[in-house]
Amino acid sequence: MALPWLQIVQLVPSIVDVSRELLRRTKQLPAPAEGSEAPIDTAVAQRLAMLEENERRQAELVSQMADQIAKLTRAITTLHQRIIWLGYGLAFATLVSIGALIVAIAT
Repeated sequence: MALPWLQIVQLVPSIVDVSRELLRRTKQLPAPAEGSEAPIDTAVAQRLAMLEENERRQAELVSQMADQIAKLTRAITTLHQRIIWLGYGLAFATLVSIGALIVAIAT
């Protein structure tokens, strides 16, 4: 099955933007609500801190993956353009060689 490269290339900027927004949100710690001064057990606080750190690392990973996908799509787009130019060059070389054969046969 062929990959829809055109759709992927079109969606890469939005993927990168969303991943950066996710990373920005996870770096901001939510402020504690007013009046919620209930004591938190130390184990629960440690577990919560671990979960927040894990979420931050996952957001960084998603951001890195989105950047890599953006670089990959730029490279694929460049390769696609080069393949098109290579096809034009091949067609031109074929026409020149056919013309040379015709001239060689005619003389």
